[in-house]
Formats: sequence, C-alpha cells, structure tokens
Amino acid sequence: MKIHLVFALSFSTAVCAAGYQGCLERVWLFQAYEIDELNPVTDRQIGFRCRRWDDATHTCRNNDYEACRGTRPNNRCTFDELCFFLGKAPQRRGWSAIDPVTNRLDVRQSAINCYNLHNGGRIYNFPPFKAMKGNVYEYNDYILRLSNKVNEAYWTKKTNTNRYLWDDWDSTLSRIVEARAGDHGEYLIAAARGNLGGGIQIHIQNMGNNPTTGARWETVDWAATVQNAQPVDPQANVPSYVRAFLDNFYHGPDGDDDDGNDAAREHHQVNRSYKRVTDRTVSCRKH
Repeated sequence: MKIHLVFALSFSTAVCAAGYQGCLERVWLFQAYEIDELNPVTDRQIGFRCRRWDDATHTCRNNDYEACRGTRPNNRCTFDELCFFLGKAPQRRGWSAIDPVTNRLDVRQSAINCYNLHNGGRIYNFPPFKAMKGNVYEYNDYILRLSNKVNEAYWTKKTNTNRYLWDDWDSTLSRIVEARAGDHGEYLIAAARGNLGGGIQIHIQNMGNNPTTGARWETVDWAATVQNAQPVDPQANVPSYVRAFLDNFYHGPDGDDDDGNDAAREHHQVNRSYKRVTDRTVSCRKH
C-alpha cells in the first residue's frame, strides 16, 4: 500500500506559530537582507518598513518606506538591529550568536537567544510591511516575494565566494519547516488517533528535540501508517480514510470549537507557502 511522498509532506508540516519557529523566521529574513545587499541600492527591497500604512487599502501611503540603518558599513543593520527595527522587541541587544569557525550568524543559537529574550513567550509576528517594500500585506505573499528576491539574486549575484549566503538561507528554510512540523505534531497525533486509531495503528516519526525547550518533536509518519495498516475491514481503502481525515482537519469549517482545528486551518496556507518556496528553490537551482 503506497502513499505519495508529496501528500505526506504537505499535510505533516502545518502548524500554529510558535516561539522557536518565529525566531528562525527572523534569522531567515536577515539572511535574505544580506543577499539583497548585493543588489544596487535602488533595487533593494528587504529591510524597509512603511512609515504610514493604510489598513483600508493595504498600501503604504506615498510609498513612504524607511530603511533599517545600523552600525555595519554603509549603515547596514546587524541581526540585532534588524530585529529591533521590526518592532516590539524586548531589547536592542543579545539576539546574535556568531559561529567562531565561519564568523557568520549561528542560526540555531541566534534563534535560541531570540526565544530567551522573549522569556519563552509567544514571538511577535511582525507584519510584512515592516520588513520589506512593495505593499506586502499578506504573510503568504511576503514568504513568496522574499524568496523571489533571493532566487533572482542567485542568478545575478552569486559567486564562489558568496554562495554560502544562499546555502545558509536554504538551511534555515529547512529548519523552519522542521520546527513547524515538530511543534504541531502532538496535536496532529492526538487528532489522528482520535479519528483513525480505532482501526488503524498510527505510526509516529521522531523528529528530534526542540532546541529551546528540549521537548521531543514527533509527528505522524503517514507513509508508515498507510503502508502498515491492517484495518478491521480488509476491503477498507486506507489512503481514502486518511485523506478524508486530513481534509477535514485542515479544511473543515472554521469556528467549530469542538474540533479544536481552527488554528491548524488558519496556518495551513502559510505552511503551503513554505513548501512552495522549497519546491521553487529546488527547481530554480537546477537550471
């Protein structure tokens, strides 16, 4: 019995926003900011915030954006300065961790620092118009447009000397997807057992541990669950049962307090955007 890998992945990565993941997204933004720095000043779009945002039209009034101005050469910002620039930062310093070997941002430790600065609380989800130009309002649009800028620069600005910038950005994207899947796993596992567990054994995938809390990350191993299923009814179409469960879990009607799935549905589209970014990046780098 087979289940398509894309099917398994697309449903295993949906998750509500969480602390470590939100901090990784700040690192990811900063890495894109460094790549955008290779473009001419007039072409840069990342690291700008709108001074006067119009909620009614979802546009920046008079296209009035201000750049993050920091202490690096040419007034460019450090990771600490960019995080403070985004707003609602608990303090100006203490975000960055530098890898002593590469002298570049240590992604994992910087995300941990960010989490600790918030005392383990929820991380402020900055609006996209405080991170980049272009009247970017929806978070899904922000994810895709940020990745477009990074991939465009790959073809025009990448050299053997600076290609590590894209390697680091790609690696952080993978960490974000992993963190989202891991944080969400306990809710997905409980829902799967409650809806499918009566006749199908739910197989669990160990995804390691959350670097900030030490809690184990687990999620449903859909491929193993379907391939090893031995339902009470031998004629049962297990893949169809699984698809029906997942469709209801992520796409069922909102506002049903009894099923507790509204948050998963709300953030499902964001996670699909991250998957699209991953797919586009892989395709882009092949040509």
